[in-house]
Amino acid sequence: MNIRIPSQSKEILSHRNWKNIISKLTEECSYESDINKKTYLFYKINSVLPKPYRVNIPSLITDDYIDTALYRIYQNIQASSTAAV
Repeated sequence: MNIRIPSQSKEILSHRNWKNIISKLTEECSYESDINKKTYLFYKINSVLPKPYRVNIPSLITDDYIDTALYRIYQNIQASSTAAV
């Protein structure tokens, strides 16, 4: 699994660019069958999100929780895109 996110991603990514990256990562995470990889990718996605979009992650997470949280993240990003237009 190749996850390449610049260390200064929050500072240098343009508004549209970070949304594209997050959309691609959430899609990749959704289709990941290995729960360990999926969990790692989910934590990575959440860590690069701007604070208003981050989700609170419980201590015990399941595959279903990750799918639901990814859907919420995706919906929030899409809603912010249409609100900005």
